[in-house]
Amino acid sequence: MAEEESAEGVNVLVKFITKQEQYAVPGASVSVMANITVAGLNKVIKAFIKRCSSDQKDLPQFEFIVNGQLLVGVLKERLEECGVSLESVVEIEYLEKQPPPTPKDSLHHDDWVAALQCSNQWLLTGCYDNTLHLWDVAGLAAGQGDRAHTLTIPAHRAPVKAVTWVHTDSPTKTFISTSIDQTAVIWVWQSETNTVECVSECRGHTQSVECVAVDHSKKFFATGSWDNMLKIWSTGDKGVEEEDAEEEQDSKKRRAAKKPQKKTPIITLAGHSESVGGVVWTGNREVATASWDHSLRIWDTEIGGVKSQINGNNAFFAVSWSPLNHLLLTGCADRFIRMYDPRITDGSVVQQKFSSHTKWVPSVKWSTTKEHLFVSGGYDNLVKLWDSRSPKAPLYDLSGHEDKVLAVDWSHPDFIVSGSSDCTVKVFSNGKP
Repeated sequence: MAEEESAEGVNVLVKFITKQEQYAVPGASVSVMANITVAGLNKVIKAFIKRCSSDQKDLPQFEFIVNGQLLVGVLKERLEECGVSLESVVEIEYLEKQPPPTPKDSLHHDDWVAALQCSNQWLLTGCYDNTLHLWDVAGLAAGQGDRAHTLTIPAHRAPVKAVTWVHTDSPTKTFISTSIDQTAVIWVWQSETNTVECVSECRGHTQSVECVAVDHSKKFFATGSWDNMLKIWSTGDKGVEEEDAEEEQDSKKRRAAKKPQKKTPIITLAGHSESVGGVVWTGNREVATASWDHSLRIWDTEIGGVKSQINGNNAFFAVSWSPLNHLLLTGCADRFIRMYDPRITDGSVVQQKFSSHTKWVPSVKWSTTKEHLFVSGGYDNLVKLWDSRSPKAPLYDLSGHEDKVLAVDWSHPDFIVSGSSDCTVKVFSNGKP
């Protein structure tokens, strides 16, 4: 009891700073109790803001960054954890708290949903019953999932494992799907007539094609497979002016006969000793792969070799790269999510380890608009929303699935979507601070 009383009597000088100008206060230091919590700091900073600006009435909740991490418990414990003296002036950054995502819809499928990706207007999902499905995002935003369903495509001869959009800006939209049937297929969808055509069938893998990613130019895509190989392909994305007369004529004949073009890979990159579970482009000719062989590899697709390799202690199932912070996220077999900086060559490349899932993490995805936020999906049936500055606890658990979460996506800034072996896709509206 005496220890508790002495702790309550200790004060710390803090200086509040913020990057959000509308909530800025003068930078003078203020004394607060060492055992103050996030709730207590909210009271202090709100009082300051209201004193400095009579316009501020309904203030939001704030989060606080202390020495690079979001404060979760008591200030004193965080300062002791990072070796900061209680006698020094502690700089605390405050920012508007990320509001909780809200459930918007549940989209029912006939089998496991193992793949999905959202564009600005459309959601593409892939199923274990070999089908692809297209959904109207406007309908999902209104919570009208049944009416939002636009098209079912009998796409493959085995379960669909991965999907990605290529083009979505015009009425002619392009996407790619991959399957256990060892193929990647390029599709063209005319949204105005709601008709779809298989334009290219990509053959070359000898086992299930587990993952796919399109490069930034939209001219190339990469696939990773259970056969341990990484393959680079052309999307066939070139204008008519780039086609010679013979190619153009051949393309017209093929389309008239409704026969897909047979594609072979531009390059095959060998090196992994087990399945490639995740692939992402990190540059114009640079690809990162995550493998069950406990390694992450960065490949140069121009010279056809490995630029760098990161070794772990467990299988890597998924990888996501953010152009906002240039960091890699991985989902692993030991229940952890790890964050890597591939630019670091000296010392540990593991920047952070995130612990909360209780089973495998087969899917992770960075936000496309907020450099610190990402989502993960686990075999514990949960989707979690994280801030990279809070490794010990997610911001929110998004529940609703009744079985393993197989895929998550946050490509659309306003929607977090997840696919599960409970045969549903859950749509969450991402609250904007």
